[in-house]
Amino acid sequence: MSINEEGLSRKERTEEILKKEGIKINFNLPYIETEEETTLRTSEEIAQRLTVLAVTNLIAFDSIEPEEAIDYLKEYDLWDFVTPDEKDFLNDPTEHKKSQESWKCECIWVLFWALKIVDTLPFPDELCDLNDIPAEHYPVGGDLNPNDFISRNYEVRSKSEILDAADLYYRYDWACVDARINNLEMETIDSGIVYERHYALNWLITYMDQDWDDVSCDT
Repeated sequence: MSINEEGLSRKERTEEILKKEGIKINFNLPYIETEEETTLRTSEEIAQRLTVLAVTNLIAFDSIEPEEAIDYLKEYDLWDFVTPDEKDFLNDPTEHKKSQESWKCECIWVLFWALKIVDTLPFPDELCDLNDIPAEHYPVGGDLNPNDFISRNYEVRSKSEILDAADLYYRYDWACVDARINNLEMETIDSGIVYERHYALNWLITYMDQDWDDVSCDT
């Protein structure tokens, strides 16, 4: 299959899904990168990112104090994997920033999915519940050493599977943006959930070689 055929085939499969779900389709949206054009993040990179997100998420939900989180990340040599925006959050976790950070549950779920720790990306109409992930598969908590989680050799999902999801969320996101621009209520899917998952998927496929803080969700 040529590059064009692969991209077009994926686009058409996604449009069939959207049609069944009653989501508005923009048939002029281009197809996304193909397998040949894509470099996935490694198992270790995904596990590192997931671990840092899990820690910042605890602050978002007031489970630990920011000073405790900073000490924890430094103690386990994870501070270098904390992004500038995350350091800013850790140093000044305002209620507004906590509210924004709490949405990262969806990014965490996507990364668990990429590592095959969870089986599905559920339909994006209600927030995922990280309590559904067994404690033994979670990177932080209790006496766990997060580096044990990071160093496990996970099998990352295939490029094909991750690109299928990235294409779907790209088109979901377009529908959400279109509804917002036209002052329409998006009743079928939650635009916040869609955006966070699209963000994490774009990071997984190294979209435009962007670092975590700078990932763009073009539609």
